[in-house]
Amino acid sequence: MFVLRLLSLGVAALLPSLAVACGPESTGRCIGLDNGTELQLDASLRLRGMYYDPTRFGIQGEEDGYGLLRALATVAARRGAWEGLAQFGVHAEQGRSGGPGGTDQGALDLQQGYVRWHGEQLSWQLGRQEAAYGSSRLVSVRDGPNIRLAFDGVRGRWQQQRFRMDVMALRAVDNRMGAFDDRSDRGQYLLGGYATWQGAGPGSGLDLYVLGYGRDAARFASATGDERRTSLGTRWFAVKPRWDANVELVAQRGTLSRAQGDLAIRAWTLASDSGVRWPDRRWQPRLGVKLDIASGDHAAGDGRLNTFNAMYPKSAYFSEASLLAPANLMDVQPTLTLRPHPRLTTEFGWQMAWKHRRSDAVYTTPAPLAAVPGTAGTPRRIGRQYKWETSWESSPHWSWKGQLAWFEAGPGLRAAGGRDTLFASVVGAWQW
Repeated sequence: MFVLRLLSLGVAALLPSLAVACGPESTGRCIGLDNGTELQLDASLRLRGMYYDPTRFGIQGEEDGYGLLRALATVAARRGAWEGLAQFGVHAEQGRSGGPGGTDQGALDLQQGYVRWHGEQLSWQLGRQEAAYGSSRLVSVRDGPNIRLAFDGVRGRWQQQRFRMDVMALRAVDNRMGAFDDRSDRGQYLLGGYATWQGAGPGSGLDLYVLGYGRDAARFASATGDERRTSLGTRWFAVKPRWDANVELVAQRGTLSRAQGDLAIRAWTLASDSGVRWPDRRWQPRLGVKLDIASGDHAAGDGRLNTFNAMYPKSAYFSEASLLAPANLMDVQPTLTLRPHPRLTTEFGWQMAWKHRRSDAVYTTPAPLAAVPGTAGTPRRIGRQYKWETSWESSPHWSWKGQLAWFEAGPGLRAAGGRDTLFASVVGAWQW
């Protein structure tokens, strides 16, 4: 990382007539050239140690601990209405049982690379790019795994006053371990539109979206086939001095094509994350509660698939342990958040989880979801999870996170051989 910084400073020293052009909140170094072009150089490094005892609730693994490294370097050039960005990444893994997973390791590759044109109200972005919308329940950058999620394709945006509309045609990037060998995943696609109306106050508004999703050889507990589903969703969100609310409703329809005959997809989810806060009290406490229902399959052989698919969700939505995926799930999670110091935040949470349908399985990550073997037809109660997560911004460039979770397996997991699970993680991140 220091080499990247020295190189960028060397460029600044060699090029004539350079002027610092970054705003106070910008990262990296911005330099303005005589011809009106602005360059911005950024670099980041993340080190993460993770420990599971056991992995996959003991059904698919045993005790495991390993380290992850993510290094990113970015150069962006802007001139007039045009912008180009190239971000290169190196990802490494050390010590994982069975070797690195699909989102753990990769040699030098293009993480993002796109061109962007923007007018007063309209803009277009073409190339490899990260994308996140709303609360990242359906489309996220997937920051928890070592390799962030990126897409190849095009996005357009039309914005006027408090209204914004995005349209997209994207394919997820298939991460491979060699250098410059990542490709678009031809077996997946994401199409659609996402509109946002901003409320009168900051942090408040309404989202409405329709997303078309395709995945070949999709696997669920009761069926496997080519998945084509459309998600119609809405989200209402508000942030006030003493309370906040975030409620999202999604309905899904589509088809799972199989050799034995097609299944009609009929799925849905309702999720909320709301809380009250006391900003004038010591440590600025916030009491919150997350409530989630994601539909599960009602019965095998009825011609329908009712399992909700969150497509590209934030894997750490319930906790950094990423043990459960939002499919065939009902959960309640009270939380308490405290700020002992302006740069220190800590959160305690308690999650109680059940299967929505007993006949369906318990689902877990990696994205989009994977059925835990043997859990279809087991009792509905999945278990309880206790978590503690703390974030500390130790300096303008360094931040640290500590995460602990204990999952007490319930009858829905124990009937399939599942066990209690301990998770621990320490993350150090540097940004320049």
